[in-house]
Amino acid sequence: MSYKKNANANRDALFGGAASKGPAPKSRSAKPAATPSTSAPTVATASAPSRGYQARSATAKPRISEEVKAAKMKEAEDYKKKASKAMESGFFTSPDPVAASTFYKRAADCYQIAQEPRLERLFRVQSGECNMTVQAWASAASDFTRAAELLLESDEDMDVEQSRRDASDMYKKAAEAWTQMGETAKAAETQIKAALSIVGTTNMNGDTSVMISKDALTALEEAVEAFVPDLFNPYARYRQTGRSAFITDNETVETASPQSIQLAESHIATRSYSHEPLQQVVHMLVQQGEYPSALYAAGAASTLLERDGVSTLSLGRAYCTETILMLAQGDPVGAEECFLNRHCQNTPYLSSRECKLSEELFRAVKIRDGDALEEARDPTGSNRAALANLHESLRTLVTELRLSGVARKKLPGDEVPSKKNSSKSSSSAKKEKATKPEAPKAPETSLNDLLKQKTGYENDADEHAVENTDNLQDELDALNFDDDEASLEDDDIDLR
Repeated sequence: MSYKKNANANRDALFGGAASKGPAPKSRSAKPAATPSTSAPTVATASAPSRGYQARSATAKPRISEEVKAAKMKEAEDYKKKASKAMESGFFTSPDPVAASTFYKRAADCYQIAQEPRLERLFRVQSGECNMTVQAWASAASDFTRAAELLLESDEDMDVEQSRRDASDMYKKAAEAWTQMGETAKAAETQIKAALSIVGTTNMNGDTSVMISKDALTALEEAVEAFVPDLFNPYARYRQTGRSAFITDNETVETASPQSIQLAESHIATRSYSHEPLQQVVHMLVQQGEYPSALYAAGAASTLLERDGVSTLSLGRAYCTETILMLAQGDPVGAEECFLNRHCQNTPYLSSRECKLSEELFRAVKIRDGDALEEARDPTGSNRAALANLHESLRTLVTELRLSGVARKKLPGDEVPSKKNSSKSSSSAKKEKATKPEAPKAPETSLNDLLKQKTGYENDADEHAVENTDNLQDELDALNFDDDEASLEDDDIDLR
C-alpha cells in the first residue's frame, strides 16, 4: 500500500471516511447584498444583553464502547507487566524506576480512557513514587496531584474522613516535589489544597454547624506560612497553632537572627496572583468564625500585595479586610493603630473608598456611637460602593460588628444602642405610662398571713421528720469522742 493510501486510511479511521470523497465543492459566488431602500422604515433590532461568564456544571463523561474499553484494559495490563519487569532485580540487572514510571503512567492513561478511576489512581501513585526516586520532581507532583483529585472525586464506599486525609497526604507529597524543584509558589498553593481537602466541602460551602478540626486549622496556618513566613507577617501573633519553621527554639519572631530573616525572605512566594488562594482561606475562616486565623492569613495576603508594588484596588480591599477582622475581635484600638501606622503609609489607599469605610467603622466603635456605626455600614449609604466590593462573608461580618465585644450574629431582640433609640424609647415609655390606666393596688398582706401560706415543701419536711425523738437522743449519747467525765480536769476548763 502506498503512502497516500495509508494517509487516506488513517483519515478514514479518524474522521469517518469524510476525507476520501475527493475535494470539497467550490462555494458559489456570493450575491451582492441588496442596498436598503430609503423609503422602507428601519426596524431597530435589540441585541441580547451579555450575561458574562457563567460556570458550567460538571458534564457527564462520554461513554465508550465495550470493545474500546476492553482494548484499553488489555493495553494497561501489558504496561503493568512491563513496569513490574522493569522493577525486578536480577544477577545482572537492577531496578529501573525511570522506565517503570513511564509504563505506570501509560497504564494510568489507559485506565483513564477506560473510565476506571480507582485503577488510574493506584498507578498514578506508583508513577509518582518512581519519579520521586529518580528526582523527576515535576512529573511526581503532577502524578500525586492527579491522584489526590481522583480520591476526592471518588464515589467508592469508603470512610470520608480517611479519604480526605489520604488526599491531603498526596497533596503534601506534591508540595514536597515542588519545593525540591524550587517552585515556592506552586508548593504553597498545593499546601493550601492539602489543607482544604482536610476541611472538606461542607465547611467550604459555609456550613457553620461543623467546626474546623485542630488538624485542619494547623494545616491551614502551615500553608499560610508557606506563602509568607511569620517573620514578614504583621499579624504573626494571631497564629493559633504551631510555631514558625524559620526560627530556632531560642528565637522569636521579634528577635530573629539575620540568617533566619534571609532564609525566610528567600521562601516568600513571588508568583503572580499568589494572594488569591490566601484570600480564599480568609473568606472560609471568616464564615467559620475563626477571626484570629483569618487575620493571620489576611496579613500574609496584604504582604504579598505590598511586595508586588503594582496592586492598588486589591491592596485597598486587603487593608479594609484587616480592619474589619480587628473590629470583629473587639479591638478598635489595634485597628486604629494598624490603620495609622501601616495602611496610611500607602498613598493610593488614602483616596480609596475602602479607606473611608475603615476609618468610619473603627472610629464609630471606638467612641461607641451606634448611629455612626449604622451609618457607616448602611448598604444604601455613602459606603455602598466599598461594601459592594467586599466578599459576601465580609459584608455579613460588617453587619455583625458591635460597639463592645466580639462580633456575633444578631438575635431578634438585639439593637445597637444609640441616642435616637434611647430618646425614642424614653418618650414611648412616657406615652404608654400616660395612656395606660393605673391598675388597682393589691392589699398588703400581714406577717401572720404570710406565715399561714404554704410553700409546697411541707410534705417533704413531714416525710423526713423524726418519728421517735428518744431514739435520736440515744444515738447522740452513744457518740464517744474518747472524752468522758473523768478525763475532764480543772486545768482544761476555762473559768473566765
